[in-house]
Amino acid sequence: MDKILLILKREYLVRVRKRTFLIMTLLTPILMAALFIVPVLLSTSFQSEKIVEVIDESGEIAPMLKNQNQLTFIKSKHSKLADGKASLEKSKSYALLYIPKNSVENTEGIKIFSKKSISIDIERDVREEVESSIEDLKLTRSGIDKDVLANIKTNVNLGTETLSGEESSSGAATMVGFLAMFAIYMAVFLYGSQVMRGVIEEKSSRIIEVIISSVKPFQLMMGKILGVGLVGVTQFVLWIVLTYLLVMGASAFLDLDKVAEEQAKAQQTELVAEDSSVIDKKGAEDKDAQKAANTQKGITKIFSALGTINLPLVIGAFLFYFVGGYMLYSALFAAVASAVDNEADTQQFQLPISIPLIIGFMIAQFSVIKDPDGVAAVWASIIPFTSPVVMMARLPFGGVAVWELVLSMIALIGGFILTTWVAARIYRIGILMNGKKPSFKELGKWIFYKL
Repeated sequence: MDKILLILKREYLVRVRKRTFLIMTLLTPILMAALFIVPVLLSTSFQSEKIVEVIDESGEIAPMLKNQNQLTFIKSKHSKLADGKASLEKSKSYALLYIPKNSVENTEGIKIFSKKSISIDIERDVREEVESSIEDLKLTRSGIDKDVLANIKTNVNLGTETLSGEESSSGAATMVGFLAMFAIYMAVFLYGSQVMRGVIEEKSSRIIEVIISSVKPFQLMMGKILGVGLVGVTQFVLWIVLTYLLVMGASAFLDLDKVAEEQAKAQQTELVAEDSSVIDKKGAEDKDAQKAANTQKGITKIFSALGTINLPLVIGAFLFYFVGGYMLYSALFAAVASAVDNEADTQQFQLPISIPLIIGFMIAQFSVIKDPDGVAAVWASIIPFTSPVVMMARLPFGGVAVWELVLSMIALIGGFILTTWVAARIYRIGILMNGKKPSFKELGKWIFYKL
């Protein structure tokens, strides 16, 4: 045991002292925090208002147009299309919307002119607003009260609750499950490949022959697997803590609501200075307040949904399956590395090892989300080679029976012990083999060799 701990310490310290470890440990949380912060900044601080002038020869559609998102519709000073197009080049307006006569009956002639190609979002927003305005006109002409029609349309906010009285959220469960299983999936390949690469490097440099004279092959394999695994746990914990601190710190220093409010005021001042009649100015401040309220409501809803998940159980299970899945597959990666002389030769052996984990990831994506308690989901969450990802996809939904979880954990421990035994039998022979690439048949014989 002392020798295993000595090897573990050496593998751990060598890797955490590397410059690449420090760079990735610090850089990854910054990138993760940027994924949360940058979209918010882009959607508030750096999104400019787009002014669209409108020439409406029908005289019916323009009064119906309403400002939305970053679009502001204003009535053009010109009544003729040629004059409007000529003045667009010199104006600050983003585009010119032309609506010919009889556009309510025939929409083919409606066009939007711009100084350069407009974005697909702007095109969609303008089209949807024109469509909505024409639909309102048609309803009015047909004698249908659009307010009555709007009241008839019903949106149901369907709440979900278990028989025990606990609230549930399929969206939050899917999100948490996917993040957990993806983290395990990536960790197995990332740190398992490090074990494999380390064994190959020691074997190719013949350092392994000196090490084997002092420790047994099994002790060397276990020390290497545990050491690299501890590096992985350390890095994941640091990523989570640093990302959380960065996001919280950025939220404290960046008052996004204040930035958005100042920007809205600046845009309103600019619109007034344009000396044009804005088609729909009413409720600008109310709209900004409503937008802020909706944002706050959305954030509250997300945290409320996460509160419906048994996070202590999910976190505890994540740590267990993270370590268990890594240990199981890393033993196989070490065995593969011991049987070859270079990394290129590992491909034929690495694929059969990877297939069960890939199948588990596919089952989690396409089966668990649709039916967390289905036959495929249940058995895949128990089989050791697929349980690390599939069980983590199932747990947030809260339908996993205690016996299923216990059986899955026992099976994973048993699978790890069996896999480690098989890997150690291959490792003890292959670690000193050079110059020959063994076949699967030879690997099978190595398992039963007596030394």
